[in-house]
Amino acid sequence: MGRWHSIAAKKASGDAAKSRIYSIIGKKIQIAAKNGADPKMNPSLEMVLEKARYHGLPKDVIERAILKGSGQLEGEEMKEVVYEGYGPNGSALLIKTITSNTNRTSQTVRTALQKAGGSMAEIGAVAWQFKEQGVIVIDGILEIVEDKGRQLEKITPFNPEELELQLMELAIEDLSIEDGVAEVTTSKSDFITVRSQISELGYHIAEADIHYIADNHVSLSGEDLEIFEKIVDAINEDEDVDHLYHNVAL
Repeated sequence: MGRWHSIAAKKASGDAAKSRIYSIIGKKIQIAAKNGADPKMNPSLEMVLEKARYHGLPKDVIERAILKGSGQLEGEEMKEVVYEGYGPNGSALLIKTITSNTNRTSQTVRTALQKAGGSMAEIGAVAWQFKEQGVIVIDGILEIVEDKGRQLEKITPFNPEELELQLMELAIEDLSIEDGVAEVTTSKSDFITVRSQISELGYHIAEADIHYIADNHVSLSGEDLEIFEKIVDAINEDEDVDHLYHNVAL
């Protein structure tokens, strides 16, 4: 669904997949918490905590990451670094990583690309083919219900027609709905405002973040497609990789 490849909000399955996602989200929490440990005062932290809850991160993992990021607990400093690469037949790659050791991550990304049939690119060589856009994933309507004296969150299906009418009033650029999940695309500048407006309308946001979207796409087939798939698998095995963006039409 939508225009952003391989980055839709999907819950992890399997121990290895969960471990990797927990690690990446924990790092993202650390980075966001640098600007404050209170999500009510830190929109970036609030957004990544939404993702953490969606993927079921344990409470102690979340709290420890916040403490490390805000400097209340000793830990390695995390940085976001984007690497650029080439795949077969003019395909372009942007590899967003979160790491405490840029030298190590640069080498592992380079090695993974080369072994799979790709190569690293110079800074700016392919980034111009992408633009940053806000992507907001809605998976239902958020309701608060009482259960034995406790307030619990309940997510119920939304009405696609009603959602579309409401979002037409907002500064969105694109909307796609499939299998009960809506994907909203905004400009980078309107992202925070639109996200807040969608939340105020009562919808549950499964994920919201800024992503790199390719302006144009290339088609691959045969051996080129096989090489590209090997590159994707190799890059996604790296625990420092947050997202792999590309311009391949799938």
